[in-house]
Formats: sequence, structure tokens, C-alpha cells
Amino acid sequence: MRAWVQERLREPLVLKELPDPTPGPGEVVLEVEAVGLNFADHLMRLGGYLTRIHPPFVPGMEAVGRVGGERFAALVGHGALAEQVAVPREALLPVPEGLSPEEAAAYPVSFLTTYLALRRAGARPGERVLVQAAGGALGTAAVQVARALGLRVLAAASRPENLPLAQTLGAEEVATYEALPEKAKALGGVDVVLEVRGKDLEGSLSLLRPGGRLVYIGAAEGEVTPLNPLRLMRRNLTVMGFWLAPLLREEALVQEALKFLLPRLGQELKPVVGAVFPFLEAEAAFQALLDRGHVGKIVVRL
Repeated sequence: MRAWVQERLREPLVLKELPDPTPGPGEVVLEVEAVGLNFADHLMRLGGYLTRIHPPFVPGMEAVGRVGGERFAALVGHGALAEQVAVPREALLPVPEGLSPEEAAAYPVSFLTTYLALRRAGARPGERVLVQAAGGALGTAAVQVARALGLRVLAAASRPENLPLAQTLGAEEVATYEALPEKAKALGGVDVVLEVRGKDLEGSLSLLRPGGRLVYIGAAEGEVTPLNPLRLMRRNLTVMGFWLAPLLREEALVQEALKFLLPRLGQELKPVVGAVFPFLEAEAAFQALLDRGHVGKIVVRL
């Protein structure tokens, strides 16, 4: 089979012919149709992800494909940028009727992350949530899931041209990051921040109402700023970390999320697919992922 291999960290991918995967106990082979790219895949290629994978390895953690003719999505850690990948049977996720392979590749990471992060924050109907990077894959999912949970959404993005999409998906209020402090102040603050930028935690905390919660999902802007805990004490704020990977081992939690998401996917929840690249242009797909002007999920199609 063909696969894209990261032979050395921080270097371009190499297309190689590898042996077809042999499934181990409890595993099946997924015939890959599409791969959804995530910023975590980029970090893994740099050696900067939360779990470091030593090269050589095949990147790609989010795949959709067929097993015995039936389509499934899967979160595989790494190995998805290949024509086939061995997957634990329990890691297979149903694909709702009506989703294309590209849309199916855009749902697992973004929609599971959003639902479980908001659950972790204890978000309640009627509360206001700030969704950062609202034009990206996670942001477009977060706007929709938050609305489906009865939350009021303030969506923010670096580029004003990315904001109309957030409004179309259900955001009540939108703002560029530059205008965000004034907008949040006019609204009386927010109850929950889904933090994906990481660059200005103090700024994000200043947007919270007393008793507000910040869920730290990532640092897409590559900087992690120090945090003064006295800021938390003065207004009873909470900062909590979120990492999807270990939560996938908690079957009851995953099933709860799927019970909420699956009936709505393709209906009120629609994965937003941005640029789609053919398999032979995987490196170009990663470059598109790093363009802050991109919208929705970047997908590699086999």
C-alpha cells in the first residue's frame, strides 16, 4: 500500500510503498477513503504533540473508510495518511446516513472535542460561550454544538471575512479578536471560553463573568503565556485542560457524546469541509492547514 511517511521530524513527507497492515487481536483493516487533518497532526510532525511519536511514522489521526463494505470513521492516533490502516474494532465510529466521506472525515475530532469540552465546563442552556477560531474546523463545529446545547454563542476570528459563516451556523454575536474585548464587555462577559489560541490567557480570562470557566484545548498560535492564579481567586474563575485522546477510552463518555451527536449530524449539525486535496498532494494540504484564512476542515481524499 502507499503511505506518507514522516522519516525525520520537521521535514517533508515521503510517499512510500509499505506492506499492507496485518490486523492484530481485536483489530480490523480500514480501507481509507478520506483523512481529516488537524493541528495536532502538524504538531506531531514537529515533535511537539502531547505524546511524542518517534519517526519514521505515518501521520494522520482522523480517517474515514470502509470495513467489509460498510463506512466508518476512526480516530487512530497516527497512521491514517495511507491507503489502509489497522484500527481497533472498538475505535470505529458510525457514520450517519447522508454524510459524504469528506464530511465524515470532518466530524470525529471537532464534534467530539466540542461536546466533551462543553460538558467538562458544565455549560448550561442560556449561558454564553466564546468560540475562538470560529472559521476553522473546531470553531465551526463548536458554534453548532453550542447552539444545539442551548448556549448563546459569541464567535471570534482573526479575519472579518470568516465571521459571516459563524453567523450562518448560529452565532448570535461575532467579532474579530481586535474588537472582542469591547464586544464581550457590551454583552456583560461570557460564561465559558473555548481556548484554542493559547497566546493571551489573561485576555481571555478578562472576558469571563464571575464564576466563568476557561477550557484550554490548545495553543494554535504557538505561545503559552503564564497565568496568575490570583486572577482566578478574585472572581472565582476556573481554568481546566482538555485533551480528547485519553477520554476516548472512557466508553460511557464517548457513547453519551455519540448519542447526542449522531442523530443531529447531517441535520442541524453539518461538518464544514474546506479545501479537499488529492492523496498525492498531502504536503500541500498541511500547508493549507497552517493558513489562518482557511475555513472548515482540510481533507485529504484517496
